[in-house]
Amino acid sequence: MSRLMNLVTECHHQRKIEMKTYPVDDSHILCRGIFTEERLRPYYKLTGERVEAGPLHNLEILLLVKTPELIIEDIEVLTGSLPREDCYKISNTLDCVKGLAIKGGFSAKVRELAGGSKGCTHLTHLLCTMAPAVLQGYWAISYQRRSSQGSALNKERALKMAERLKDSCYSWREEGAAYQKLKSLLSKE
Repeated sequence: MSRLMNLVTECHHQRKIEMKTYPVDDSHILCRGIFTEERLRPYYKLTGERVEAGPLHNLEILLLVKTPELIIEDIEVLTGSLPREDCYKISNTLDCVKGLAIKGGFSAKVRELAGGSKGCTHLTHLLCTMAPAVLQGYWAISYQRRSSQGSALNKERALKMAERLKDSCYSWREEGAAYQKLKSLLSKE
């Protein structure tokens, strides 16, 4: 067991984020993000009201994404349990992201368009968290088939993906082994 987990005995709060990606047709995928949050013990609001343990937030985002451009064509927000009546008015606060491409700067743009008092902190967080999962889901679906040239490596698609990956994390830094290997393979084609 973890040395830090040895410090605690019981959990009072949990938050879970789950994401799934589905093929729709040859040029679309559907990405589903689910955000759940639960208080595991009774608690008191700032007003002094006692609240029993149970679900606090239950939110879902469905994204219809055009591939390979990764452009959000449609979005649907579903709400379950929410802590305040006003929270149920947030269903359309992410409509402003229709037409955005999932690429560098996506999270900053989402926060600019729907963050703060314009929307829901938890929906904004979920959508920003979904962006890398959309990319992984797209790859999981599209890279199961070989290209028409009989190779798993389609140069045009690989060049676009290499640019998206470049400097996106430590492993894909420009001087890193993963990026250099892909760059080397693409230069041989």
